[in-house]
Amino acid sequence: MEFKILGKTSLLTDGNSVRLGTAKQRGVLALLLHDVGRPVSIDLIISELWRGETLAVSKGRLHPIISRLRKVLAESGSGGRLHKEGAAYRLDLDPMLVDLHRFRQLVTKARQASGNDDHFLAKTLVLEALELWQGKALADLGGTWSDHCRAQMEQFDRLPAYYVLFDSQLQLGEYGEVMSAVGRLVDEHDTEEMFARHYMRSLDGMGKYSKALEFYADFCSRLEYAIGAEPGPEMRALYRSVLQKQAGTAIVGKIDAEPPQQLERDIHNFTGRKELIVQLDDLLATPQGQVVALHGMPAAGKTSLATRWAHHRKSRFPDGQLFINLAGHGPTAPMAPDDAIAILLASLGVPLDKLTVDERRVRLRRSLSGKKIILILDNARDSTQVRPILAAAADCCCLVTSRAELKGLTIRDGVRTVEVPPLTPDESTGLLLAELEGRGRSSEDEGLAALVRLAQGLPLCLRLIAQHAVDRPYTSLLDLAQELRQHEGLGLLDSADSDDEYTTLTAAFNWSYRALPEAVALSFRRLGLHPGPEFDTSAACAALGEDESVVVEHLRILVRANLVRQISASRFRLHDLVYSYVMDLARQEEAPDQRELVLRRLFDWYLASTWNAAQRVTPERTGVPMLDGISWHGALEFVTMSAALDWFAREQTNLAAAVSHAARHGFHDHAWRLAANMNETYDRFGFYTDLRISHEIALSSAREVGHKEGECGTLNNLGVVLHWLGRYDEARQMLSDAAALADELGHRELSVVSRQNLGSVHLKAGQTRIAIAIYEKVLELLGGMGARIIEACALDQLANAHHQMELDNLALDYHIQALAIREEVGDARGQGTTFTELAKIYHEHGESDKALRCSERALEAHMRSGDKSGMGEAFLVMSETLYDRGSFVQSADAAEKAISLCRQPKAQARAWHVLGHVHAVENDLSSAESCWSQAIDLLLGAPGHGDDHLLAHLRGHGEAWRFIPDPRAGNMTTPRESDLPVSNRLDGGPSVE
Repeated sequence: MEFKILGKTSLLTDGNSVRLGTAKQRGVLALLLHDVGRPVSIDLIISELWRGETLAVSKGRLHPIISRLRKVLAESGSGGRLHKEGAAYRLDLDPMLVDLHRFRQLVTKARQASGNDDHFLAKTLVLEALELWQGKALADLGGTWSDHCRAQMEQFDRLPAYYVLFDSQLQLGEYGEVMSAVGRLVDEHDTEEMFARHYMRSLDGMGKYSKALEFYADFCSRLEYAIGAEPGPEMRALYRSVLQKQAGTAIVGKIDAEPPQQLERDIHNFTGRKELIVQLDDLLATPQGQVVALHGMPAAGKTSLATRWAHHRKSRFPDGQLFINLAGHGPTAPMAPDDAIAILLASLGVPLDKLTVDERRVRLRRSLSGKKIILILDNARDSTQVRPILAAAADCCCLVTSRAELKGLTIRDGVRTVEVPPLTPDESTGLLLAELEGRGRSSEDEGLAALVRLAQGLPLCLRLIAQHAVDRPYTSLLDLAQELRQHEGLGLLDSADSDDEYTTLTAAFNWSYRALPEAVALSFRRLGLHPGPEFDTSAACAALGEDESVVVEHLRILVRANLVRQISASRFRLHDLVYSYVMDLARQEEAPDQRELVLRRLFDWYLASTWNAAQRVTPERTGVPMLDGISWHGALEFVTMSAALDWFAREQTNLAAAVSHAARHGFHDHAWRLAANMNETYDRFGFYTDLRISHEIALSSAREVGHKEGECGTLNNLGVVLHWLGRYDEARQMLSDAAALADELGHRELSVVSRQNLGSVHLKAGQTRIAIAIYEKVLELLGGMGARIIEACALDQLANAHHQMELDNLALDYHIQALAIREEVGDARGQGTTFTELAKIYHEHGESDKALRCSERALEAHMRSGDKSGMGEAFLVMSETLYDRGSFVQSADAAEKAISLCRQPKAQARAWHVLGHVHAVENDLSSAESCWSQAIDLLLGAPGHGDDHLLAHLRGHGEAWRFIPDPRAGNMTTPRESDLPVSNRLDGGPSVE
């Protein structure tokens, strides 16, 4: 005999099913079987099975059901007895006759067997237990309590059973069985680390190391997207173990959760600076929150010092090392602070899609909180460029380098500044000797001294001089110094009056350039036509028009001559001063037709590579019309989306520079297409400043060549970027122009898209009536296009606009129309969004039953679509509704889920707000105040919080929290309105965003 609730409620006797009556009767029995031996309150039974009916009616329907159940139990021979205890019923029955309780006993025995290393017995017991689970638990119940129970049973019963099973199977070497079973479960529980670890262990056991590493990278991305976390130490240790076994083979994908290791290579023959290193040790003794700014003349060795110190103090920073070149001084535009923040987030594996600039600052601060990370901000222009980054990375140990002394950081932010002077004569001599590769100095002191004087303490100049000496072993150092001094411009090296470091170094660059073989010298000056000072081997091949083997050999010679620095296996960098020098060489020594040929190859390569990358990132989008006649030779191809995104991130500065470079040299068709190919990914990364500048240039280029479709698309893209930047007036103008031009061209898709975006700008700016008119026009344009999902989006936006105007009847009508379309086309994610919006409106109107039903439907839809953020929003509305109904335990549970799933700071703040109220009614005032403080911090970090009603509501809690009443108190005296800033109802809850 067996009672079953792990599926449809049933009773089996001798293999035959006993009829248990109606669905309501089965539901009551399921409740009693779940809590067998314990009283189940009548209120709970009624709330689960007769929601929306009065208590009197519900009790009248419950009594006959209880009578019929007593008869079923008596006739079954189970020995079960149903007793009434006050306002509750208790079922007395042997728990082992109920599948759920037998399941738990079997798993407990399996766990004990596993602990005794009897893995075969453990596996057998768990498999027997899992056989009992034959469908949706408590299938005859559909209320909030049963939903909560199902979640608890899944989390604390079924999943742990699988943990025991897979552990035992792995111990028995059954790797294939585990991989197959876990693979199915991972799809259902994509952020469950235990399953992910079992799956990796099975792949490890089968020797599939590359697949294990690829899975690890995907899991890290999912985990960060869903809850903003990284894998635990056991998962990371397993990753490192697999990585060691994989050594020597390619790793597929990006390993996001491993600590970032971005330091440049430690410089060869680093010399001197002992006092500065000791000073940095003292100033940066604490591995978190300390900032030092290094300043000094160009080529003095600031970056080398920062890199050397960070390499030798790596043990202090186990959570990673970050390095970013802010391009503050040099031929390219300085990097915007918010673009730098976006790059740092991407380096940490944080998804950036749809996060505003302010939200990214908050996210970076949270991602770095409590971690021991060193951050090097290289080549900063001024304090204003650095300050926003430091604020967002407040927990980091940070080294800043700049040619300028950043006095603003010292005065306003208390940052310590340290000057990096030229090397002393003794230090210069030591570096020169080290670079001379063992050539003695005993008989050449005078020559050494002469060369040291020429270099004026600049490490780069010393390395160039040493290379000349090594290349000419039969020339004495003194003769070399005299010969170098005679070259044109060399007098400046000795001039104490010269304050132009670039001019001082030009002569040294000339020495090295003239010593190059002719073919290498040609390659060197053609690198001056590349859009930026950093490049990889593929880009160099495009610029030079040579096979990779030739290019690699030329680069090797240039690295040896200290004209190019190799920063990774296939990536190189020209010092900013060297880059300026080689740009001049290209202009002066390359014929115009040759310059145009090199530039065309470069722009063709960048355009083809960005097109390939964009297609991999967003394969569903309509591709930018490709330019006829371009060369696809050598263009990069990308196997995965991750590889394409990585390349876009690495090339961020070069791509932005390539747009302006192409326009400046008359390659306008390349310029606007490059910007268009960058748009989707750079929007995702949040490189809004780069996008704005690039699209402004692209707009001029499209107009220059009269490409109307390119102009229209660029106007739309630029309008969206300006919207994200909060420049609503400019955004409106751009999007209006895009819509007008699309109409003129008869391009319906662009017309609809630009108008949709225009409506979003007006809605965000509070111009609701204008937004409504625009969305109505969008719906008109959509007629006959068959774009049903876009139509549903427009209807939902119309609903939101009418809700802002407090025309909720119309808002509900539009949402219901949108929902019908989404259900017709099977748009699960859209259904979840619409149900959530409906739940918000019903909740505001006090229709809690409807609000709960809609939020439950939203959860169901978002679970099907895998939209974690949408699930968070649904849980949020559910928690607010449950609180107002007085269901405090369920409200807290939903609020905690919302906090873990929501990605927007304002939504998380609302969830903390609810959780605080729950603690307050439980008289845990300290926890309540802590929750509200969390909410305030999130709102202050979110954009547009100035007049936020919830923020004002929360700020009042600090003084009034001790007066919060307990809604559960029987004879509670209600204070006057003026005495009670915080009420039982969530009055501070904001309206639909």
